[in-house]
Amino acid sequence: MLVISAKSGQLGNRLLLFANCIAFAIENKIRVFNPAFAEYAEFFESTSRDLFCAYPPLNLPISINKFARTKCYQFNRRLAESGIFKTVSLTREKPFNWSDSKLTEELQTSAIVFMQGWLLRDGWFVKDTALLQKHSTAIRKYFTPLKKYRLNVIKLISSMRNQADIIVGVHIRHGDYAVHQNGKYFYQIEEYVKVMKSVEKLFSNQKVAFLICTNGEQNPQLLKDLNYYFANNHIIEDLYALAECDYIIGPPSSYTMWASFYGDRPLYKIRDVNQEPNINDFVHFYEWQGIFYYREDWSQSFWEWTN
Repeated sequence: MLVISAKSGQLGNRLLLFANCIAFAIENKIRVFNPAFAEYAEFFESTSRDLFCAYPPLNLPISINKFARTKCYQFNRRLAESGIFKTVSLTREKPFNWSDSKLTEELQTSAIVFMQGWLLRDGWFVKDTALLQKHSTAIRKYFTPLKKYRLNVIKLISSMRNQADIIVGVHIRHGDYAVHQNGKYFYQIEEYVKVMKSVEKLFSNQKVAFLICTNGEQNPQLLKDLNYYFANNHIIEDLYALAECDYIIGPPSSYTMWASFYGDRPLYKIRDVNQEPNINDFVHFYEWQGIFYYREDWSQSFWEWTN
């Protein structure tokens, strides 16, 4: 049994870590417990009634409150730090690779292993189909939002489809990005507008609508030259609305990476607001993964290429 015992990052990072662990669990017929997913468990079909956020899901017929989830997480964190069980820590300096570890054999013999950190993928330099892609159907099913959130997403996207040929999801990441990496990817709204107008030109013969998802207040007047809609300002509805768009743009973020994965939609990561994107710059999730896997000469940090 594999237990994810520490919270790492926000929603996007935790979804990607959990998804990779689920793919590994399916492939090797083991169980995963993820009490560290506590804050987000209430939003999903498979975890809303599961105290342990397990895969395969337990789905107990009981009501679970935030207090119980918090205590469950704290208990597992203490167990991980007690030294009684094996604990694997994943860091930027030492990311984890299933294929190079004896951990797989230990887990298959019913051992309990705790995992802390988020730098986990399923085959760094292996060109075969990744486990995440191989088991994507099961993973998407597991992370299906509750019906009330799905209905709100459907309503929003349907209204846009009636008014546009192409929907481009835009993730305007403000808030925490003002300090993240010293503000490297904190762009002003005018800079996003510049990129959006460049993207609009790629579809000159079609009517383009932009779905704006943001964690900051934006001035509608600065967007007046664009056909745009604001999303519902809900962490799950916005994420899954992005997954329903035809294309996604935004700064490097695991939030948009999850939308790209879940919806199988091409993503353009804004690294330079002065660069005009072309259609080939929109890349599907697995292609982003491949870019990192098969090149060893990048000067960018690991964080930049996986987020």
